[in-house]
Amino acid sequence: MQSYLRIGLGLLAAASISACGVQSGTAAGAASSTVAQPVFAPVTASRILRRPIADDVVELAFSRRQNAVFVSAPDWKDETRSAVLRLDPDTLEVQASIPLAGKGFGVALDDAADRLFLTQGFNGAISVLDTAGNRLIKQVPLMEKVNFAQAYADAGLSRKRTDFLLDALKGFKITEDYPYKLREMVLDREHGRLFAPGLGLGLDSVLFVVDTRTLTLEKIIPGFGYNAVGIALDEARGRVFVANMQGQLIEVDARTLKISRIHEIEADQLLNLEYDAKGNRLFGVDQGVDRDNWRNNHLEREYRHRSEGHRVFALDADSGKVIANLPTEEVPIGLRFDPSLQRLYVTNRGGVRVDEGKGALTIYDMTDYRQLQAIDMPPHPNSLALRDDGKVLYVTLKNDNNRRKAGGQEQVVRITLD
Repeated sequence: MQSYLRIGLGLLAAASISACGVQSGTAAGAASSTVAQPVFAPVTASRILRRPIADDVVELAFSRRQNAVFVSAPDWKDETRSAVLRLDPDTLEVQASIPLAGKGFGVALDDAADRLFLTQGFNGAISVLDTAGNRLIKQVPLMEKVNFAQAYADAGLSRKRTDFLLDALKGFKITEDYPYKLREMVLDREHGRLFAPGLGLGLDSVLFVVDTRTLTLEKIIPGFGYNAVGIALDEARGRVFVANMQGQLIEVDARTLKISRIHEIEADQLLNLEYDAKGNRLFGVDQGVDRDNWRNNHLEREYRHRSEGHRVFALDADSGKVIANLPTEEVPIGLRFDPSLQRLYVTNRGGVRVDEGKGALTIYDMTDYRQLQAIDMPPHPNSLALRDDGKVLYVTLKNDNNRRKAGGQEQVVRITLD
């Protein structure tokens, strides 16, 4: 299964302070740099707590109602031992382990309803948990398994494209499986819906829509191109934004569930997105990972690169135009925006499948697009959750090859902010 994970993720796939460049140009609605902000106090080692948690940790969420952190902990050796771990938000001690029916990855929290949603990335479903009762409520199936050769034929793929895909799957002895992989989600409380991009394994991506009141699949929206990954929600204006890995930003009407706009943007692969309601901006991380062979096969042409990767982008949400293009560390992954302080926190993996990970957390002031601090955080910082008051940041920390071979557990990090 670890080998298959590589295909899936290949498709999915002492602090220092430094200044950073900003692409010229501004957009209407961008946050004004004249607004007074508190003086930034750099994070010091004394404000960082690390704790080993489990063999594998992925995403997390902070619940104010439960005063707890929930983190997904998939088990690759025996997925029936996969769980969501409930942590003390101050000490990070495990308070409870909530069993899952399969491996869980991405999380979305509906705190008011005491529900946590998890993507079962390789099992074609979404799990729903009761955070008050620490129990699994339901597993919502989104798709059935397919025979890939037949699925590619039904989709009308060319012989060249089909042969490339089947040869890759043959190496992993795969002929049948779920056609889409799941990672991120956004929760639309206004309309009672959950939106989850499905990364097509050789197929165009789709957007799954789950009714959170009935906990059933409501609709599958097609037309999201190669590897739809990043997703963000403008709840007030009813817009869902989805970024794929062929340089497109796709806007969906959250009311009608139809694609309303497709923007060609100057970022190749915005893995994750955050929406800034006040400034009407989208923030995204452009990974910089080589996907040329898979992408070119999917598009049946050579893709022209638009960005150098390893960057943080700020886009105008209406047009998709670049407001700022900021340098960051190697292979940025996750991001969280604090609108009250106009600060953006970005995890940078610092290598892919390397023996020694050299990951870092970067912090930006998004009023003037300055990098405030880069914090060494090896091996591989992954996802983030911000406490409601913006005073504490939680980060999952993945193992590098050396730590994994040594049997070390993956970690959760608690950072006290100013």
